[in-house]
Amino acid sequence: MRIYQSKIHVISDKLIKSWLRCRRKAWLDSFGDQQEKIWNTHTTLQLDHQRKCFSDFMGKKNGVGIGIEACKKGKDIVAGLTIKEKLSTNEFLKARPPLLKKINGQSIWGPFSYEPLLTLQGKRLTRENKLSFAMSAKLLTSLQKNKVHKGIAISQLNQTTHFQEVRFSKSIETELKESIEKLKADLLLSKPPKVTSNRKKCSICCWKKFCDKTAYAEGHLSEVSGIGSKRNILLKEMGISNISILAGYEASSLKLNLSKFGPQHGEISDQIIRQAKTLLTGKAIKLQSSNLLKILNKAPGLLIYDIESDPDEKHDFLHGFVRISNLKSKLTLKNKFTYKPLLSVNKSEEYLLWERIRKTLKVHEDWPILHYGETESLALYRLAERQRANKHELEEIKNRLVDIHLYVKEFWCLPINNYGLKSVAEFIGFKWESKGIDGPQALLWWRQWKNSRPHKKIYSKNLRRIFQYNKDDCLATWEIAKWLSTQD
Repeated sequence: MRIYQSKIHVISDKLIKSWLRCRRKAWLDSFGDQQEKIWNTHTTLQLDHQRKCFSDFMGKKNGVGIGIEACKKGKDIVAGLTIKEKLSTNEFLKARPPLLKKINGQSIWGPFSYEPLLTLQGKRLTRENKLSFAMSAKLLTSLQKNKVHKGIAISQLNQTTHFQEVRFSKSIETELKESIEKLKADLLLSKPPKVTSNRKKCSICCWKKFCDKTAYAEGHLSEVSGIGSKRNILLKEMGISNISILAGYEASSLKLNLSKFGPQHGEISDQIIRQAKTLLTGKAIKLQSSNLLKILNKAPGLLIYDIESDPDEKHDFLHGFVRISNLKSKLTLKNKFTYKPLLSVNKSEEYLLWERIRKTLKVHEDWPILHYGETESLALYRLAERQRANKHELEEIKNRLVDIHLYVKEFWCLPINNYGLKSVAEFIGFKWESKGIDGPQALLWWRQWKNSRPHKKIYSKNLRRIFQYNKDDCLATWEIAKWLSTQD
């Protein structure tokens, strides 16, 4: 397939990050068909977060420089430095620390030295953060001929910048060395490592679609909703290694065996066997009839609710409502509807947003509020609580909310690998107007739009894109509700 030994191979801090996330990803990053990769918003959001963290920090400093020349000149802050170290004839280590900060000490450049800066998503230092920092610290030590003892991790939460010290300890240095050796061993493989059993983290990976195809072709247990990494291991210990074997297993026997590891594992036996069967046949299984049609028939109209959020700021910046009227006619997406986006530009002015939402709910007070998943219901209820809504209003909100996700999970088993809005809606046949768009993309557009406002640049196109995406999420929820009710 390839001759690894004939290549000059670089073990970079970026490759170490990939390997820590997933052994398969690191191999694919090095040798996979690059045309199989898909662009992922997550990387851009990370870079945007890094930019915000560093711009705050650098705004207070003078003497910012680029690369090795900046180190020689003793600049306070150095960006864009690439450090390499030869391991063997055809192997190099490479790191590109985002920023270096000048500190007291002695280096090859004079009576000063540098320490690395990194950014965190949240406050907690992950293994990925620690080893990425360790790689920079190790190579910077060799370059400046002065030991790096620590670095600084910067994060932003709720518009507040936090600083955390990171130590370059012996244990971290040893762990880095061991990780590099394991990574090198993986890169010697003639084919990529197996698809990980923990597929949750695949949602932010550029190789997701490629690995999805492999997992489906191999009948990977991770394709079964309800089977995570731990349950995957338990099933394989029982000799259940793929979907086909699981689908043919006796439910009572599986329940007995899984219950040994905890009642929660035994209780899910029927569900995962049924899910495996429907994946094999490609046909949906109706578990029982719901009362959703009764709710819809009784209602004069419906509000469908979906939000868009910035998790770093804990800010729900868009509350979208679709108003569906004339329900007494045939249930269809052609029912008359209007879309109402309620934007919350500043978190500090949440009271204004609440008054607009309260007015919308009051005008349509007898209408159920359909949503998909608990995120929306929690967001609306907690917003009302923060704005000191009275007990009657809170109870009314709770009674009006109808979670379509719960209806799908309770009354149907579908041939899909997860029950998220997009998976279910696409199975039903709904199509988003803009292909390949997701929540992180909407968040990126939001941040770009907000960043443009102080400079008096109006990127209204981004705002229109967010509204369109949010409206389609609402209409996807309506399409699923309509499908459920017509099946009844």
